[in-house]
Amino acid sequence: MNRHAILFWLFVSSLAGLTTFTGCEPGADLASNSNLQNTSQPGQLVSKRGPGTRMQGLPVRTPQTILISSFNIQVFGKKKLEDPWVIEKIVAIIRQFDVIAVQEVRAKDQTTIPRLIQLINSNGAKYDYLLGPQLGRSVSKEQYAFIYDTASVVSSPDAIYTIEDNADLLHREPLVARFVTRVPEGVRPFSFSLVNIHTDPDEVKTELPVMHTVLKGIREFEYLSAHEDDVILMGDLNAGPKQFGLLGQIPGISWIIENEPTNTIRKSIYDNMIFDRSLTNEFTGRSGVLDMCDMFGIKVDDALRISDHLPIWAEFTTQEQVPGSATAQVVDRNNQPVRR
Repeated sequence: MNRHAILFWLFVSSLAGLTTFTGCEPGADLASNSNLQNTSQPGQLVSKRGPGTRMQGLPVRTPQTILISSFNIQVFGKKKLEDPWVIEKIVAIIRQFDVIAVQEVRAKDQTTIPRLIQLINSNGAKYDYLLGPQLGRSVSKEQYAFIYDTASVVSSPDAIYTIEDNADLLHREPLVARFVTRVPEGVRPFSFSLVNIHTDPDEVKTELPVMHTVLKGIREFEYLSAHEDDVILMGDLNAGPKQFGLLGQIPGISWIIENEPTNTIRKSIYDNMIFDRSLTNEFTGRSGVLDMCDMFGIKVDDALRISDHLPIWAEFTTQEQVPGSATAQVVDRNNQPVRR
């Protein structure tokens, strides 16, 4: 990834040039490049905490790390935005992270996310957002959003695109966005692409089987168009790892949540982050589920006012590291190791 400038983005409105759903055969390689070769076995598990485990807080945010999160805020619109108790909690949650992928923005009024950003930044913070189009086959449409802290991460409205699904295999096509971390001069920033997804709970059995083709297609497109090999699929899959099927069998693939429930009532795993750990070895190994009851000292019934999902999170270094190395190394802009 020869990136000598922070904003090196290529804007694409769709994957029209890459037939994501029908043009990638199962088992096809990303590209014939040595950085993309790995010998990791499918299903390498990152998180092995038991069902009863709860995270008691998050890692401290430092200049050397970022926290990336995914949060289905469950029908986020005017009602929650104008409920002082609920929006106070949502704002507090978002401020914990450098980047957060949001699912279920459901509002005809397109000022909902900008108003949320104003509330987040009311304490002097400098968050910004990326918002996808309204999606869905029914009258009730949803949008994906990315909210990010501009003090630590850079992106642009020209750095997002929605997957083109000509075969109409997905109820809500994923939104892809590119980011890069802010780092000191001379240090190579961690660049990465996030894929925001929310499968339809009534169509999981038909949507999940094509997700491996979707992810492989996006990874190929990202590498060929931007030389990006750090691609993270994240969001509400409405499924746990045991249901991943072919998605969980992509060589080298990993996920951050294995046993810990991600819904607010702590019964099921719906949300996850999925990536190739041999390529994205900026991942520090720390991840989890943020329990809103623990965070705010509230009961489950109160937490359900915020959402029926809990935020999930993972920690990554801010500096690009050598892909596939057994021991991760920080490198500079010339791809040379940096002494820590």
